[in-house]
Amino acid sequence: MQMKHTDEFIPRLDPLPSEEPEAVVRFIDIHVYEERTEPQEPLYVGSQPQEPAESIESQPLEQPEPVRPRRSKRSVIPLVALACLALLSIMLAALVYPTLTAPTATVTIVPASRQIATSSMITVTTGAGPLGTAIPGRMLAAITMSQARTAPTTGTAHQDAQAARGSITFYNAAPVAQVVSAGTLLTSAGGIQIVTEQDAIIPAALPPTEGQATVSAHTVVTGPAGNLLARDIYGPCCRLNLFAVNGPFHGGENARDYPTVTPQDISIVTSSLKASLDQSVQAALHTQVQSNETLITPLPCQQSVTVDHQPGEEATQVHVSVSETCTGAVYQTQAYQDAITQIETQQATAQLGDGYTLADVVQSSITQATINDQQQIALTVRIAGTWVSQFPQDEQQRITALIAGKGKAQALTLLEHVPGVQAVSLSIKNDAATLPTDANKIHLVFLSTG
Repeated sequence: MQMKHTDEFIPRLDPLPSEEPEAVVRFIDIHVYEERTEPQEPLYVGSQPQEPAESIESQPLEQPEPVRPRRSKRSVIPLVALACLALLSIMLAALVYPTLTAPTATVTIVPASRQIATSSMITVTTGAGPLGTAIPGRMLAAITMSQARTAPTTGTAHQDAQAARGSITFYNAAPVAQVVSAGTLLTSAGGIQIVTEQDAIIPAALPPTEGQATVSAHTVVTGPAGNLLARDIYGPCCRLNLFAVNGPFHGGENARDYPTVTPQDISIVTSSLKASLDQSVQAALHTQVQSNETLITPLPCQQSVTVDHQPGEEATQVHVSVSETCTGAVYQTQAYQDAITQIETQQATAQLGDGYTLADVVQSSITQATINDQQQIALTVRIAGTWVSQFPQDEQQRITALIAGKGKAQALTLLEHVPGVQAVSLSIKNDAATLPTDANKIHLVFLSTG
C-alpha cells in the first residue's frame, strides 16, 4: 500500500496517544459572542485577502483583539414601550381632567343698562389767563364767503280779465258852472264805451278861457280792446257848451295764469346755499386747526340774503345770493373729552349710585356756541352715556351659591330678581333638570349690550 504525504494538517481535539504529530501544532484563541446577524465584510489584511493556511505556518500570526460585546437592541424595546405608555397616560389625563372639572352649568346674564343724558355749559378760554373750570382753546382768523344761485319759481297766480283805465277831461264854454255825474257813458270813435268814475264839476268859462275838469274813467269792455289812444273821444258831449277829450287808456288784459315767486322758493335756495357755505367755510377753517384741537361747530356766523324778486311778484325765476362771515374757534380735544366725561360721571353717580360703570365713551353735541368776548366762548352741550350694572367677584359667588342645586325654573326665577340683571338664560350639561350642588361648577357669562 502506497502512502501519500501531504503538508495539510488537520488538528484533532483528541489525538491518538500512539501517534506523534508530524509538525508543531499552533493553537489560535477564538472568542465567540452572540450577536444579531449583520452583514460582515470579508477579512482583509491591508488590501489583500487573508493568506491560505500554509502561509499561516510560515508567517507569525498577530493575536486579534477581543471584540467588545454590544448591548442587544432587544433589551431597549421594553424601555421604549414603557415611555410611550407613560406619555399616552399623560395625554389621556390632560383630555379627561378638564372634562371632569369643567362647569356643568352656564348662566348668561345681560346686565341692566341705563342711558344718562344731560345738558351743561362748558366755557372755552382763548386767552392766556388762568383756566379755572374752563378748557383751553384759541380763536381763528374770520372768513367771509358768498354764493349765489338762480332757481325757477314754483308759484302761480290767476288774473281776471282787466278793463282799461284812463282819464276824461271836460271843457265848459258856458258862463255858469256845470256838473257831469259819475257813471256818465261816453263812446269812442271806435265804438268803445267809457264810464266816468267821479263827478266832474266844471267851472264857468272866462272868455277866452273855458272851464275844465278831469276825472278818471274805465272802459266797459275788458281786455286789450279797451286800450285807447289819446283823443279817441273828442268833441261835444252830454249837454250844450260841454266838450270831452280822453287821455290814453291802458291796462286792458284778458284773463290769465302767470308764475310768481313764493317764500319757499327763496328759503329753499337760501338753505342750500347756506349748507354749501358752511362746508366751504369749515374746510377753510380746518386748515388752521392743529392735530390736538377740534373746530367748534356750529360756527358763529353773520348772514345776509339778497333776492331780485320778492314773494308774490310775477317771475319765472328768482336769483338768490347768500353771504356769510364766520368767526372760527377751537378747543383742545382731550380737555373737552375729560370735561364731558366728568360731567356725565357726576350725573350718573347721582342717579344710579356706584354700582354702574360707563360702557363706552361719552357722546356729546354742541347745540350753541356764543362768543362772549375775544377771550371766552360759551358752549351749550348735550351729553349722553350708557352705563351698565357691575357684578364684582363676591356678588358672582353669592349668585352661584344662590342657585346651586336648584331646579332650572326656580334658578331662572331667582336670577331674574337679582338687582342689576336685565335678562338671563341658563343651560345645564346633558339637559339636566337640576343645577350642580357644587357652585364652582356653575359658570357665569356676562353679555353687555352697552
